[in-house]
Amino acid sequence: MGSNIFVRLVSLPVSVRAVTLPNPDCTFDIYINKDLPEELQHRALEHELNHIRKDHFYNDDPVWLNEKEAE
Repeated sequence: MGSNIFVRLVSLPVSVRAVTLPNPDCTFDIYINKDLPEELQHRALEHELNHIRKDHFYNDDPVWLNEKEAE
């Protein structure tokens, strides 16, 4: 992967499992909903890592396609 990735457990709305933000210095911040059961936190983290692995933050593909690929 080559980028630094920082993961934090935070309070997010119930409908949001995780969010990833790319930074200008090529690092990524992944925020995982701390209120999820541990198994769902792990799945959410893997999903967000898949977005990074597949360079979804730097393509022009539709969001639905990126989401499907990250599953």
